[in-house]
Amino acid sequence: MAREPIYAVIDIGTSKIVSIVARLGAEGELKPLGMGSVPSLGVQQGIIDDFSEVTDGVRSCLDECLRYMGRNPLGSVHAVVNGEHLVGTNSSEGLRNGAEPVTVTEQHLRSLISGAAGSLQEQADSASQQTLHIIPMRYRLDGVDGVRNPTGLHTNELQLEAHVVRGASIPLGNTVRALQSSKVPIEGLVSHPLASAEGVLTADEREMGVACIDIGAGTTKVAVYRGGTPYFSSVVAMGSNQLTRDLAVSLRVPYQMAEELKIEYGHAIPDDLDPNEDVVLPATQMQSRRTMQRKELCQPLYLRSIQMLKLIHEELCRAELTELPGGIVLTGGGAKMRGFGEMTSRGLRTQVRLGSPLWYAGLPESLRQPEYAAALGTLQWAVKHRHLTDRGRVKEDTGKGWSPASLFRRPFARSGAREETAE
Repeated sequence: MAREPIYAVIDIGTSKIVSIVARLGAEGELKPLGMGSVPSLGVQQGIIDDFSEVTDGVRSCLDECLRYMGRNPLGSVHAVVNGEHLVGTNSSEGLRNGAEPVTVTEQHLRSLISGAAGSLQEQADSASQQTLHIIPMRYRLDGVDGVRNPTGLHTNELQLEAHVVRGASIPLGNTVRALQSSKVPIEGLVSHPLASAEGVLTADEREMGVACIDIGAGTTKVAVYRGGTPYFSSVVAMGSNQLTRDLAVSLRVPYQMAEELKIEYGHAIPDDLDPNEDVVLPATQMQSRRTMQRKELCQPLYLRSIQMLKLIHEELCRAELTELPGGIVLTGGGAKMRGFGEMTSRGLRTQVRLGSPLWYAGLPESLRQPEYAAALGTLQWAVKHRHLTDRGRVKEDTGKGWSPASLFRRPFARSGAREETAE
């Protein structure tokens, strides 16, 4: 009997490092085997700024994960990558055969993806950027738009519309080196916005048109889906840590106390609170125990939440979509703050829901939380893409050569490629 394959993921976040290992069952379901979570001490806004702290944290996280399992079955892992340097664009690539039509094959589709990768590498900034994902959105056959799967169809001209995610080589390389220094073999890197969307969006939402907003500790990730595929993705360098810092400054309390007060009493819309509700602030070295209105405590959270919502609105405007029938799905630990979902719904005038991992049979309640959306979504990503042959493992050489796309022989002659941003 064939052994069920094992998948592993690691997410090096601003506030914590998470690793999860799961086994793929006979029916395609993922069965969690172990997980680890430790504080992250060497990351700011998704970017590694202390190499030794991160490598120590990765080792501790994996040790905790493997203690659940009693052995080390890890062959390789998929890693979530984050940071404002991740940029999603929409690109077009074409192949032309001439007078006689041909039947489109998988090899033709790989040629299109290879062509898109080659065009990106030819750009002036190719030395400073790496391509993470080339995700087909739709195809055009002889001028007919909206073809989702052209395999087996006849055509003279085939064009691919794809969502391409690129990132800065240096921070991506630092993530690779940190994992390899911790003896972690890397199968692939997954963009955080798409990983979170994979974890919480339903098929119907993706088809209708939906935005997934992941509010993490250091960054806010935006992924917009349309017609079942990613259409826009970006990362904003602001997260829930900023709300905690604002609260700490306003109340003149230590950061950790402010975090605890935010979790227990925080609310994004103070006017919705009872004006007679009071909060007791514990004594600190600088101040004695005191009492204040909860509405007053939440005022700095309201002001920063408004700023964060404006940034989200700006990113959604860049997607240039007039409407999102599927609404907005909020996820990530920062999305759990009371009132933020209602503020988003009122401010952006659309339906909003809090997104937790949806599809994991046997998942313990402790993992059914928005803060694990990206890690669990990456497991799903790994399973979905396990049969792709146009991607390669991240190479041990962490310098130039770990682009995920391989070049294939092109049976068509490439037509002029063009690239346009989603802005």
